[in-house]
Amino acid sequence: SLFATAGLTGQLGASSGMDWALAFFQFTFAAAAATIVSGAVAERAQLPAYLAFSALMSGFVYPVVAHWVWSSSGWLSVYNPVAAQRFLSCGVIDFAGAGVVHMTGGVAALCGAKVIGPRTGRFDADGQPVPMPGHSSVLQVLGTFILWLGWYGFNAGSTLGLDHGKARTAARVVLITTLAAAGGGMSSVLMHRFRVAGRTWDVTAMCNGILAGLVSVTAGCATVHPWAGFLMGGMGGCIYRLAS
Repeated sequence: SLFATAGLTGQLGASSGMDWALAFFQFTFAAAAATIVSGAVAERAQLPAYLAFSALMSGFVYPVVAHWVWSSSGWLSVYNPVAAQRFLSCGVIDFAGAGVVHMTGGVAALCGAKVIGPRTGRFDADGQPVPMPGHSSVLQVLGTFILWLGWYGFNAGSTLGLDHGKARTAARVVLITTLAAAGGGMSSVLMHRFRVAGRTWDVTAMCNGILAGLVSVTAGCATVHPWAGFLMGGMGGCIYRLAS
């Protein structure tokens, strides 16, 4: 399905290097959609079950959603003139996969968590959540920085080239991605500081807010102003705090 998305259904000799690069790029997106789910079912899912899910997600679910939004014949695609006029009079712009990748993985993760249930000891007898802090804040921050760095390849790489015009777009994407991450981290840690008993500065809130900001701006990182990217990331951090 990924090769068909990239247009590699013909003779191998007729394919260009760009075709192969696009196929690998789409493979990484499909892998991201599947691995998002791993955190939601960690310690509670059997490995064969997760492997079966990963095959289903990357082989059938993700390619369908990617076709909806990114194909010239997709029913949500801004590249489909008929669909663009039918859906909000413009179609859906999802530059780097906020909906196609992250929302698809998030919905699947929510379904998996609902089916499997919470970790043992996660809730008390009254149904209230029991704090389960991580074992290493240092590793958590390191993991957040690694993901943040990877996001530049994720978002800026979606320009699919670095000629003059695309290089300008990539530069814009990098700036707005950075601002959104900063906005998400700031809003999340400030909400935790002033809304939670104890009034502490929590690095977990900062890290998760950064990731929420990154996800929030992934769809529009090539089309919004810098101030709007910062605002979108800040809103993502707030939504994370309110929903978590």
